[in-house]
Amino acid sequence: MKTKLLVIAILLLFNFACIVSSNDEKTVDADDEQNEFIQNDDTNDKLEDLEEKMEALETGKAKSSVIKHVIQQKPEGVKTVQVDINVGACRLNVLGGSKQLFTGGFAYTHEEWKPEYSYSVDGEKGYLNIKQPEIENVNFNEDDKYVWNLKFGKQIPLDFDINLGAGLTEIKLGGLPVKNFNMNMGVGKTTLDLRGIWKNNAEIHLEGGIGLLQIYLPENTGVKINILKALTDIDTQNLKQVDENTYVNKYYKKSDVSIIIYLKTGIGKIEIE
Repeated sequence: MKTKLLVIAILLLFNFACIVSSNDEKTVDADDEQNEFIQNDDTNDKLEDLEEKMEALETGKAKSSVIKHVIQQKPEGVKTVQVDINVGACRLNVLGGSKQLFTGGFAYTHEEWKPEYSYSVDGEKGYLNIKQPEIENVNFNEDDKYVWNLKFGKQIPLDFDINLGAGLTEIKLGGLPVKNFNMNMGVGKTTLDLRGIWKNNAEIHLEGGIGLLQIYLPENTGVKINILKALTDIDTQNLKQVDENTYVNKYYKKSDVSIIIYLKTGIGKIEIE
């Protein structure tokens, strides 16, 4: 299984395309739906190329074997939501911008790769779960695509548990009402972008990983990072070291809101900016 994940990770480094799912599942066939989950900034690598490909598909100018889903989820009256994301190998983007609780876009080239999705409510708490299905005896090639774009709204407080396998991951939490964020990292490159406005305190736990982890800190929010090092090269040049394992930025204890990060590293490199 580990060998298979490494193979997928290598493929994903060269191939990115397309997107997601909701409690109302449908084929992408309108510009407003595309704009809901397709990003047009250069930080998402070749996702802007995907939009052109999708437009070509809709006008009958191109053929594609990529399967696409969009999912939109309403909060159903809850006051907080637990989000669980389990990925074996794919290109994963997590960010804000949904008009609902959640809007997901998924794209993949094999029907059996269709993500498993569920949302349930227990009292005032919602439980949103997205999982990559168990896949056996699948031959991956350079034309395969597997991308998840997951957008969340700003109205409901969110707690995240994310388990990564192999691939490229970009997570933008700035502006989202995140209170607790837990992530077990896998093989590949992971970017955690905390830049933006934070209105509440947050606790972030990051563990493991083989590859590169990039962390972008918010501009005006206090941050404390507790680091337990393994075989990892860590760049902390913009932080003040308090003790052997603790670092803070210049806004710590000066801003109204603070972010505490617990980082238990794996093997590779960590860049903190």
